[in-house]
Amino acid sequence: MVMILPNGKTVLIDGGDVEHGGVVIKKLRRLHINVIDLLVSTHPDIDHIGGLLKVMNKVKITKILDSGKKYNSHSYYLYKKEAYQKNIPISIARLNEKVMLDPNVDITVLNSGKKTYTNNNSSIVLKVKYNDISILLTGDIERQTEKRLIKNENINAQVLKIPHHGSSTSTSEAFLFAVNPTVAILSYDKFNLFGHPHRSVMKRLNHLGIKQYTTDQYGDIELSTNGHSLYIEKEEVLVDP
Repeated sequence: MVMILPNGKTVLIDGGDVEHGGVVIKKLRRLHINVIDLLVSTHPDIDHIGGLLKVMNKVKITKILDSGKKYNSHSYYLYKKEAYQKNIPISIARLNEKVMLDPNVDITVLNSGKKTYTNNNSSIVLKVKYNDISILLTGDIERQTEKRLIKNENINAQVLKIPHHGSSTSTSEAFLFAVNPTVAILSYDKFNLFGHPHRSVMKRLNHLGIKQYTTDQYGDIELSTNGHSLYIEKEEVLVDP
């Protein structure tokens, strides 16, 4: 996911699998992005960090925000090695940390990694708030982390990036009630081997009347806002501030 903040600062969240690195680079070039001010590595699974190797080779990265979850895999080793060789500073996300990139945009860390958490439940969760519009970015968190987040009264958001590609392990009804989104973004390949998104997740979204945008239908989903109105795919989406 790519974010361009009002002051022009840029954020890249994850890079997909190894074969997706080139796709990310093409997207950045199409958006005329030559520098990533912050690369957020939500957790160390290969389908989130695999593509970052190519990105770090082709695009200047100012700094990395990492979950802090260590993982014994070749892809994780190569990711850390590449950052070290490119002299990219890595900081570990801290709970309730404010990411200071644009004074007009509040970015808060609501979850990060711990040794006792699984990779998925170590995902960095960010709440991004720009005036009246909030977006909750959830990585691959599962119900265990959702329960922790529900205790945080700050998770309500008009836009929810559905956790874990719509897996049955995530997106509980209680979590949806707590976030109370108008729009759900789902990221998955149409012919993925895991059967994402699970029918139970889609049933809950439909039952609650949450409008869905999926990458298998829309490809790149482009969302823009002036802080008051929300536009997705050039369509104005009505939201309650």
